[in-house]
Amino acid sequence: MQEIKPTPPLAALRDVRLEKVKALRQLGLNPYPAKASRTHYAAPILAGYEQHEGQTVTVAGRLISWRKQGAMAFGHLLDQTGQIQLVLRRNTLAPTDPTTGNLGYAELHLLDLGDLVEATGVVGKTQRGETSVMAESFRILTKTLRPLPEKHAGLKDRELILRKRYLDCIVNPESKERFETIARMLYGVREFLHGRGFLEIPTPIIQPQYGGGTARPFRVKVNALGVDMYLSISHELYLKRLIAAGFDKVYTIGRYFRNEGIDKTHHPEFQMIETMTAYENYEYNMALVEDLFRHLAVQVFGRTVFPVRGHEVDFGPAWPRLRMTDLVREKTGVDFLACASVEEANARLAMLHLPEPQTSLGHAIVYAFEEKVQPLLIQPTIVYGHPVEISPLAKPMDRDPRFAERFEIFIAGMECGDNWSEQNDPVQLLERWRENYRAEARDEGEFHPLDFDFIEMLEHGMPPTTGIGPGIERMAMIFTGQEDIYDVIFFPLMKPRISPVNRQIFGITGGEAEAGESDE
Repeated sequence: MQEIKPTPPLAALRDVRLEKVKALRQLGLNPYPAKASRTHYAAPILAGYEQHEGQTVTVAGRLISWRKQGAMAFGHLLDQTGQIQLVLRRNTLAPTDPTTGNLGYAELHLLDLGDLVEATGVVGKTQRGETSVMAESFRILTKTLRPLPEKHAGLKDRELILRKRYLDCIVNPESKERFETIARMLYGVREFLHGRGFLEIPTPIIQPQYGGGTARPFRVKVNALGVDMYLSISHELYLKRLIAAGFDKVYTIGRYFRNEGIDKTHHPEFQMIETMTAYENYEYNMALVEDLFRHLAVQVFGRTVFPVRGHEVDFGPAWPRLRMTDLVREKTGVDFLACASVEEANARLAMLHLPEPQTSLGHAIVYAFEEKVQPLLIQPTIVYGHPVEISPLAKPMDRDPRFAERFEIFIAGMECGDNWSEQNDPVQLLERWRENYRAEARDEGEFHPLDFDFIEMLEHGMPPTTGIGPGIERMAMIFTGQEDIYDVIFFPLMKPRISPVNRQIFGITGGEAEAGESDE
């Protein structure tokens, strides 16, 4: 029986590659040149072989397979578009030359899987019919010091995938493709909004007063000013300032920071599209957000039906627009509008096995909706008419001021955007803020803070205005079929760790970070 030799420790493998770096330098070759001379990518060559056959090309990328057979060597080079085979022959590959950086056939033992390389040669096919670059010259562009994950085992450990997304994308092409698709989706959002006349204007992430939502903020110290400020939980108060300045249609794709829980649909740092449109109300946005999702489905993904959390969701038909109180009555059999007091509303909640008492009728309605109705909203649905108690920045409905001109969109049971007609009456807004303000709970995310500079802006006059705010990550989860928000964030927030092998390699002896996964 053949003895199975254990894999050498990573530190030992790294030492071997460092020796190869030294050998390359002794040959007069730079293992880390500043520039490549690429002329072509892999995918266009493969897709258009007839146009490229016999043509000399230069390709560059990562070496992901490698084997030598006597006087010939074969490898596959992976670039942004895909992979293509390289064929190197002893009698046709140029010799090692410090002036050109070429690595000759006799020195190919200095290569390792994972190295970044460049090959120049004629496009042709091997005897087996595989389109290849018949290399006439070959350069190392980056000598790697650590091996890639083993080819057949791949990168399976969930924590390693999240911490080392770059390795995930190298060995799992579907992961890289997913993030490319998300990037195209972001471009599609901008394309859609620009086509509707919107201007993208940046708004600040570091804010002297957080606002625009109810969430616990992150505090930051601004040393240059000697003051504490906050990372943005929303950008809408700044977009409204732009509206007051005379910009009728504005938006930002901003970063948001909410110092709250982490689960499969929530992350402390995320992105949203926030728009503001002057001289319109929330009904305008019902059409806008529906058209946006349909535009992305068709233009970016080429279809309208998507698998979302185990359901087939269709963005093609018109989205139903349903009032929150009607849905609660339909799904629970309870008409909360008939309740004479909050005590009666809480009694009705208890009958529905919802034991947490609420402070107002409006909060009771929302509680019942979130627990009993929201999970049932599978196809894209617009739910409007939120209680004013939970909508301090929204205008009350003229016909029933207990409710706001506000709507949310729900897809596969998830809330995927919050939208309303903005409150532009400074006196009413200030009064509502003062009614809810409790100094002891200022930064606990339990009420809507509001800065007086914003009230001053409103007193100068802001036209009727409305905005939308769908989350980018939620959209990405929907369109790419993911159920965990971490799978659509390239750099998810995780507790810092230094692995034992890195402590050994880099000589870390203190407690800079908690020891975590092994890289060996």
